[in-house]
Amino acid sequence: MKTVLTPLLCREARALLDLDTAEVAFVARIPVAVLETFEAGHATPPVTVLATLRRVFELGGVAFTPERSKRGVELRACA
Repeated sequence: MKTVLTPLLCREARALLDLDTAEVAFVARIPVAVLETFEAGHATPPVTVLATLRRVFELGGVAFTPERSKRGVELRACA
C-alpha cells in the first residue's frame, strides 16, 4: 500500500529535490496557492492532485519511506 502524501511529506520531498513551491506547482500543473495551502495544512487538494504531486516527486527520484527514515523521504539510488 502506498503512503498517503501528507503536508509534511510533501514539504520534505520538495526540500529533498531542492525545489520551491512555484517549480513543483509548474511541473504538476497546479496553482501555487493550492500547493502552499496543502503544505501549510490548511486544506487537502483532490486525490488527483495528490497523485500528481506524488508522481512528480517519484519521477524526481524521491522514495516515500516513513517507516524507515526520519524524514519520511529518501532519494532512490540510480541504477
